[in-house]
Amino acid sequence: MTHPLRTLGALALGATIVAVAALTVRSGPVVGAPATDAAPHTITVSASGKVTIVPDVARVQLGVTIARPTVKAARDAGAKAMTDILATVKSLGIADADIQTTNVSLYPQYGNGSPSKVVGYQISEQVQVTVRDLDKTGDVIDGATAHGATDVNGVSFELADPVKAQNDARAAAVAAARVSAEAMATAGHVSLGAVVSITDATPVQSPIFYNYGAPAPAADGATTPVKPGTQDLGASVTVVFAIL
Repeated sequence: MTHPLRTLGALALGATIVAVAALTVRSGPVVGAPATDAAPHTITVSASGKVTIVPDVARVQLGVTIARPTVKAARDAGAKAMTDILATVKSLGIADADIQTTNVSLYPQYGNGSPSKVVGYQISEQVQVTVRDLDKTGDVIDGATAHGATDVNGVSFELADPVKAQNDARAAAVAAARVSAEAMATAGHVSLGAVVSITDATPVQSPIFYNYGAPAPAADGATTPVKPGTQDLGASVTVVFAIL
């Protein structure tokens, strides 16, 4: 005898966990049919969980944009300014490996009313500085702008090692799935059995990355305040439980 498909939804509410679940009951073999392995009765649950983390790495986007009458003058001025910026950043304890050039560009500038007449050249050099001591983030911005940086294009925050936080979010999702499955089993007048399978349905994520915009350089004698705040990291799973 084949039982109709029964679907029940459940919502597991918590500070950081949300779960949505579906109940599926599969029938056993037909009497008199050839002997086969009976398909197990199961409940399949999809659930999500999240953890709140405090970032421990800042990435500062900064650089210099300068215009000069000739290519050589623009290149020389840009090189000098960037050399001074990098020296200042390194003096704050930033390692060479944590400084990455992200853009170097040189464009001609044209006179008003004469799009074919070149009147100068503009050079732009941009770097990304990884700050592992968040207390120094404001110092990096202020030191760079005091020594030639004309551009501060944003500050972003992330975890240096997001693996543990991601696994904690997965564990929260599995716990949410069990809560939902137990509720559905009770509603369906069955008993929850062992886990048959777990599938990680979390989308592939890049490292946690939020752009906080370009902070304004502080006035003389002040330090630019930079706050990392907190971020939520989520995970989704699909869990199949046996039912008895």
